[in-house]
Amino acid sequence: MTGRYDEPYGGRSKRKDLEIVMQRQGPGAGTDGDRSNPWTVLRKEEKFTCSYFSVRSDTVQFGAALPRAYNSIRMKSIGVTIAPIDDEGCTTLVGQYRYVLDRFTWELPAGGCRLDQAPVEAAKIELSEETGYRAASWLRLFDGTVAPGSIDGRTQCFVAWGLQRGTPHPEPEEELVQRRVPFAESISMALSGEISHFASISLLLGIQTKLARGELPAELMKLLAD
Repeated sequence: MTGRYDEPYGGRSKRKDLEIVMQRQGPGAGTDGDRSNPWTVLRKEEKFTCSYFSVRSDTVQFGAALPRAYNSIRMKSIGVTIAPIDDEGCTTLVGQYRYVLDRFTWELPAGGCRLDQAPVEAAKIELSEETGYRAASWLRLFDGTVAPGSIDGRTQCFVAWGLQRGTPHPEPEEELVQRRVPFAESISMALSGEISHFASISLLLGIQTKLARGELPAELMKLLAD
């Protein structure tokens, strides 16, 4: 499949695009297949821009198909998400009312990282701002995307431990509530939907999986196992 919706991309039918994809696939389709780029960019056009992202409506051609519009959001920063683990094996969530979602959410500490900034340094700043914690030890678990068919944004996910408490200093438009929970409870919150932030869910479940496999640093495994 092409992994896109019809309306934002010019109204072509998914069935026709699927036929094009199936024609292009040869032996090995459904396994590794052909990883070359099938897209030809005929024109790039920026429709809107701000400090955080731009919106583009490019004219593209997929293989031998007819040219069409492809609308996308291009981020001007990456994201960082942090799971702080304290000496009792608990993690700290932050709650806030999200304007775009129009509801209150529980998430792990997270924020933005400039493209010229080291992600771990941005993660340290966000952790301090939102929770007051400083961490002696850091581990990057993975780098993930959320909606690669329409947004080029990505998030780097970290675990932090060896915590030293301080005073939170959130941004002026952030009214944050902290919630300290046992790590096992945070996993239940992720699985039940109480935590709905994808990066937070992925990071928590990633930690749990690596813990079960014995793939975390011994000191961190001890904190989570106790």
